[in-house]
Amino acid sequence: MSNNDSQLSLIFPPEILKMVEANEGDLPIEASDTFTRFLFFVATSTVKNSSPHTAKDIAVPSVSGPLEKFEFIPGYINYVPLDEDVAPKPVSSANSATNGPNVLSTILSSPVVDEFRQWQNKEAAEKVIADHLIGLQPEALELWTDVTSDATITNLAFQGMAAHLLVPVTGQGNVAFKVVLASLGEVPVRDGNERMGATAHFDADRNLLSIYVSNDDATYVPGDDLWEHAKWHFRSAVFAYVTIADHLSALHLCVSELTMESSREQLPADHPLRRLLKPHVYLAGQTQTTAIRALAPEGGIAHRLWPFTFEGLAKLLKQGAESQPFEPFPKWLEKSGLANLSDEKYPFATDGLALYEVCREYVENYLEIYFPGESIVSDAAVQAWWEQLATTVAGSGLGALQTRAQLVDLVAQIIFAVSGWHSHVGADTRYLADPSFVGAKVRAGSELADIQSTILIYSLNAVTGLYQPKLLDDFTHVYLKLHKEKAVEVFQQFQKSLIALGRDIDSRNESRSMPLRTFHPAVLDTAVSK
Repeated sequence: MSNNDSQLSLIFPPEILKMVEANEGDLPIEASDTFTRFLFFVATSTVKNSSPHTAKDIAVPSVSGPLEKFEFIPGYINYVPLDEDVAPKPVSSANSATNGPNVLSTILSSPVVDEFRQWQNKEAAEKVIADHLIGLQPEALELWTDVTSDATITNLAFQGMAAHLLVPVTGQGNVAFKVVLASLGEVPVRDGNERMGATAHFDADRNLLSIYVSNDDATYVPGDDLWEHAKWHFRSAVFAYVTIADHLSALHLCVSELTMESSREQLPADHPLRRLLKPHVYLAGQTQTTAIRALAPEGGIAHRLWPFTFEGLAKLLKQGAESQPFEPFPKWLEKSGLANLSDEKYPFATDGLALYEVCREYVENYLEIYFPGESIVSDAAVQAWWEQLATTVAGSGLGALQTRAQLVDLVAQIIFAVSGWHSHVGADTRYLADPSFVGAKVRAGSELADIQSTILIYSLNAVTGLYQPKLLDDFTHVYLKLHKEKAVEVFQQFQKSLIALGRDIDSRNESRSMPLRTFHPAVLDTAVSK
């Protein structure tokens, strides 16, 4: 047994160690890279042994009241490990997952080492991906081709992962739009990595004009010697920022986690709003606890996958929490200055706004059954629920609850966020099919993800891409018996509207330069339960 296998034997019993080794096959993981070996084993085992969740797995609320919470980043992020959809698994302290004598704590305590070993060539990477990794992934929403082209940067900015970061520009010559992520250059990275961060500039016709690279403090244009490297910087910066700040922090650890906490603490089990929200916080406790224990801590997946020091990673998580994640999509769109763009220029807004309006109509009609007119504003439990969200989220911007419209807007935004927005910031398979599309780390002289990063990215996407209840599933079993017939009628209309929206998106995609399925109801989950 090698020293490296001896190290693994401290973590796994002999029979599991044999499975780890057999599972890897000819995958080119360094024997000393304990963490990558562990994560790949977890990914393959999880995908093979997990069964799809359906709407029937969503438990009917039965209790309410104070929850035991643990802090992750004081003043910003906490979590509740006891999930009402799974059997209780109490913990003795906030640190038990990372400091206790268990497999995870041992893995997390192994050294954080950047293994920069490169693929022999792109073809070698693609073969390993095809043989070992792509089969573990959820289905891609769209097929992105020619991923290193200038046009792909445009698509990324106007309808892909960076679309919500796009801003209009005036008074800067030919520049009409930009995506600004230059501040990532201020986030410290480990030795051997280039600092991340880039800003892309576009003209009024969406053509890519130039890219500013934070690491070089220089701007590059098409034809420059480092133009391809600049585009690699930008694509990788988008992937890093959106995944860490917008996906993990703002969506999972704020919108999903805090909605679940306030609902379970402030709304009685038989409250109509609690029942409306229940499908959309399914497994929130378990999901966020797993993220905080395995993905977000020092020595965790995010710390190792991206080049940032743990202090830098925590800074990005704080930025996500301060980004006003509860702001309704139409309000955000109006403030962005992009609301008047045509579908041809900004399809992200067209489909996103349409999905939000379907969600809002559903919420409006459901609440009217139980709280006619403005009566819901005077409901003590609803006021307490709102107040907890308003005061717990660092950047909520919620203020005081004064009108029914405020409440409808917020609940609609929550449903929109955990379904459509989650698809936008978290459906990553479409960006991983080609190893030259995005990378977690950037090194001089390379525009291809290294071996370690490739395996970590695919393993992470596999364990977070398991099949969960869909927005088009029937979850009316969680509704109250009181007025249930009317509530089911509202739900059925919601489903009809979603199906009609899907047809509209299909029709629009026929004339778009590139299809967009981010907000297509057929692919949306009910909650961020993965």
